[in-house]
Amino acid sequence: MSNVTRWDLNYDQFRDAYKHYVETLGLRIVDVCGYEIAGKAYYAGIWESGSGPERWTDHSIPFANYLTVYNQRKAAGYRPVIVNGYNVGTNAYFATVWEKERRAGHPMWTSFHVIGLADLYTLVSDHRRNGFVPVDISGYRLENKPFCSVVFEGWPGYDTRWDWIKPQVSALNYQNIFDGMDHDHYRPVRVIGFSVPNSAGAHHDYFTSIWRRSIGRPFATRHGIDVATFKAEAQHYGREKYRLVSVGGFSAGLGSAAVQRFCPVWEKREAAPVIDALVEKFMKFHDVPGLSLAISMNGRLVHAQGYGAADRVTGERVTTASRFRIASVAKPITSAAVMKLVAENRLTTIDLVFGEDGHLRDYGTPVDPRAKDIVVQHLLQHSSGGWPYLPDDPMFANTSMNHRQLISWVLANRSLNHAPGTNYAYSNFGYCVLGRVIEEVTGESYESYVQREILAPCGIHDMELAGDTLADRRPGEVVYYDQNGRNPYGIPVTRMDAHGGWLATATDLLRFLARVDGSATPPDILDPARITHMTTPSGLPNSNGYACGWVVNGSNWSHTGNLWGSSSLLQRIGGFGVAILTNTLYRTNDSDPLDTNKGIAELVEAIQDHVDHWPAGTPL
Repeated sequence: MSNVTRWDLNYDQFRDAYKHYVETLGLRIVDVCGYEIAGKAYYAGIWESGSGPERWTDHSIPFANYLTVYNQRKAAGYRPVIVNGYNVGTNAYFATVWEKERRAGHPMWTSFHVIGLADLYTLVSDHRRNGFVPVDISGYRLENKPFCSVVFEGWPGYDTRWDWIKPQVSALNYQNIFDGMDHDHYRPVRVIGFSVPNSAGAHHDYFTSIWRRSIGRPFATRHGIDVATFKAEAQHYGREKYRLVSVGGFSAGLGSAAVQRFCPVWEKREAAPVIDALVEKFMKFHDVPGLSLAISMNGRLVHAQGYGAADRVTGERVTTASRFRIASVAKPITSAAVMKLVAENRLTTIDLVFGEDGHLRDYGTPVDPRAKDIVVQHLLQHSSGGWPYLPDDPMFANTSMNHRQLISWVLANRSLNHAPGTNYAYSNFGYCVLGRVIEEVTGESYESYVQREILAPCGIHDMELAGDTLADRRPGEVVYYDQNGRNPYGIPVTRMDAHGGWLATATDLLRFLARVDGSATPPDILDPARITHMTTPSGLPNSNGYACGWVVNGSNWSHTGNLWGSSSLLQRIGGFGVAILTNTLYRTNDSDPLDTNKGIAELVEAIQDHVDHWPAGTPL
């Protein structure tokens, strides 16, 4: 995690800092504010590592130009997330951050930049009734009168677990309300101050804040502190592993007598509340009914939670015991089964598969003689030379055929596109064939062998193959909802066993991962040589790091899974492991912001970026 705060920067210094942190270091701006010191404008900002939509900022928009900038940004597909009003002398300006919209109407939003103090309460109340919450607020002066800017955000069915403290001129009154909010388990997400002239020719300092209900997310905040105190507090909370999330800089006083003051908010970003908020946002954006998530650190389970609906009709909720189709996340499991047989000298990765000398010699004579050169390694690495999943996946054809019938039909009717071992082309069919090789070597069904020799040693006892139809729904299994208009119950899932047929919980997938990850704790079920073999990329063009059942890029091992109505991910990033299962799928391509796979990848990245404190966890 990288989190940088700068303050008391003049116009050029802020511009240079922004370019350095965003363009050179790749950080994202998450807060900006402007204020006056002795008649000149200064700025503060927060930058941190993280993923998300493109952002744009301008820290010095004159009041008269704001509406033009607003219309330009909106037309370009951006929405405002911070609109910070401030004064330099008698002139008003806005420091802003805008975010590129990735999905029209999600979230719903609206913003106002000229709201009189007397009208603010009514505006917020009216929007609250319509499901909108303020996510940013600031105060400034026009002709010595107080005005506010407010940005609202809402989602369909938005859970309004939020509140606010309307601007208070009495510091004691503000503190009393603050203490009550804290007692009721709310936390401040933004605290803002601004100065307003009074009738005696002096000024009053107003304070307002936005709060979110969240148990277990420690915070610290101050309001109206000077720069020396702010600096000392920042150092203190930095040592305590808190993250500054809002600066709250403002001008206390009027004109050349104005001095900078700060209303900072720090958070100790503990796993559970941060993850819950990120998952909630992901599920709303991607229209996900139900999701199960499990995370491990160095072989210990540190987070496991079910979210949303297992069944939209009955209202059944997802729990950590809910089972999902894992789709192609089955491939690392099948690869592990092959490696175990190799370790036992019952199989080698250069064994032939077809033809008179192959394990499946009884499956017929291939129409393409090159198929007789296919070895086990080619199937593991998707380099058999044919039968790719696009554009016409054999695994979705001839649905009435069993494994043997399907393989024999493909051998007799479909030629290869390349010589084996020369080209990478992702093939579900290849892993179906591996399942049959396992059966031929062991003399038992693929399912029973994997359950006994791979899953049980991992402490997994509830995984089984999924059924095809809704009537075949297993105990504890979720219901599936496809967003591309396809029928999740019209495909031969059971026949997909070795490449995509398993049911699992997210925690069980982490139990498997922890025992094939090359670490000593817990002990692995495969020897180091087999793990190295399994996770060494083929190096073929366009294989993108695919090894034997894993996509490998250094310490990052992963596999995604998609079936109509379900999507999944199992990933290891060093000592960090994550399994995510959902009961929906929207699939186009990885550049589409609505694509479920893309969203899951961004969710994992966000969790890593935003969680600073993990529990000790329990052994897997």
